[in-house]
Amino acid sequence: MAQSPRAARFRFLYRESEGFVGPREWARASVAPVGIALVLTIVAFAVAPNAPRDLAREAFIDPLVVARHAYLIVYSFALILCAVAEYFVSAKRFADRSKPPALAGLAPFSLLIAGAAYWYQPRSEGTMPEGLVYGFAGLAVAVLAWNVIELGFGAGRRRQT
Repeated sequence: MAQSPRAARFRFLYRESEGFVGPREWARASVAPVGIALVLTIVAFAVAPNAPRDLAREAFIDPLVVARHAYLIVYSFALILCAVAEYFVSAKRFADRSKPPALAGLAPFSLLIAGAAYWYQPRSEGTMPEGLVYGFAGLAVAVLAWNVIELGFGAGRRRQT
């Protein structure tokens, strides 16, 4: 059975690393995974616990806490899927720019490392300096800016139609 054109296009953009896309198509294709990741992240910040639970005053099993942590688990998987989708779109654009497609992994990786640093620092009991978190965040922002400039504004090797 043949795939619909829409399903084939989705597969090409988000599930295959072969092929090429231009800057405009890269920007349009990046809106969905980046937008989903941003919305899910805003919700995650809103529902994330802000302090340890006091089991002397709270029930051991609280449905709200279970729901909150279930969302955070689903969020982590969804975030990885969005990063993979963005990797495939960016890999095609890097290939169009005659650069190694593996460079597409730098932006998602740097953002995930910066997020891990923000998560780990308060739990490190002073072994990770707070300034190091800002270093990871600055590096992630620099890689993200380079990615947008390189892929969004750089000329491809193909003639755009």
